[in-house]
Amino acid sequence: MAPISVGDTVTVELIPEPGIVLTCDRPDLAVDPTNLAYRAAALFIEKYGVKEGVKIHLAKRVPIGAGLGGGSSDGAHVLLALRKLTGIAAPDAELAEIAGQLGSDVPFFIYRRPAVCKGRGEIIEPVLDWKRDYAGLLIHPGFGVSTPWAYQTYAQNPQKGKAGATLDFGTLRNDLEPPVFGKYLWLPTAKAWLLGQAEVAGALMSGSGSSVFAILQEGADAEALAGRFRGEFGEGMFVAPFRTFSEPF
Repeated sequence: MAPISVGDTVTVELIPEPGIVLTCDRPDLAVDPTNLAYRAAALFIEKYGVKEGVKIHLAKRVPIGAGLGGGSSDGAHVLLALRKLTGIAAPDAELAEIAGQLGSDVPFFIYRRPAVCKGRGEIIEPVLDWKRDYAGLLIHPGFGVSTPWAYQTYAQNPQKGKAGATLDFGTLRNDLEPPVFGKYLWLPTAKAWLLGQAEVAGALMSGSGSSVFAILQEGADAEALAGRFRGEFGEGMFVAPFRTFSEPF
């Protein structure tokens, strides 16, 4: 897994009154205790006995249900923000333990660098010799894929996804592609289009979908590729150039 430059904006502040206030610029996103950002704040307050309240605002950019860990990243960064705001000297590993109570991929975002994630995702091995950062293009079709459905369908007929390009960090392969591609035909069509472009080094579905990304050749123009993709698939599509990053901010 690798962090990328496309993300939500999470604003966190301490307030005098106890409690948690969560707002979001997306009216279709729950802002109650089911939200990972809210739950992260509650766990931090309980763990460290914080007396103040917490106010959080989410400005969403990452599509919901996209296989990109948008909600997980929000939860992790609430923990990171509260560590800084309260001055509590909790090491990353301790925050990652709290993050693991929120979801399998939340601990990854505590470390803010490429990592090998094992177990159900909560065992994090940061990659310290990441060779270089990559430019890429991220696309989302406007619909989501149920993660439980994807894993359940895979379990009924487990098979390896098709191996793609081998890059510095390894070979691109996603074993959830066969079940997801069999139902959502837009996704393999988009991936095949990306692989047919000269500046694309490799392409893959992200997680359980429904996003697909391309890793670009060094020096390629991501904006130009984005323009061609919109011309082929529609102007209303979510298309975002990105870069991976390998140093914690």
